[in-house]
Amino acid sequence: MKDFLSYPWSIYLIAGMACLSIMVIIDYLLGAEAEHLNAWVILNRLVGRETGIPDSLAIRQLGLAGATLAMVVMNMLFGTVLIFLLKSFIKLVHS
Repeated sequence: MKDFLSYPWSIYLIAGMACLSIMVIIDYLLGAEAEHLNAWVILNRLVGRETGIPDSLAIRQLGLAGATLAMVVMNMLFGTVLIFLLKSFIKLVHS
């Protein structure tokens, strides 16, 4: 575990932002089908734009601030898992 957390924190931030970017693109393509946590709707609501897509379940249950926090936390966790998987894959290939 100590070796896993030895990476600079910026690596985890970049991986989390990559996961968030992928989530926004997928939610944009899905449109209203992404009902539970629609990152596209959340980001547009944060900047004050209307998308014509109804609010996601996360916005209705947690509010805009709660849904934003949930989206960021989930994507940072996914970014950490992504770093772990990449590190494991590299170790597997080089062993």
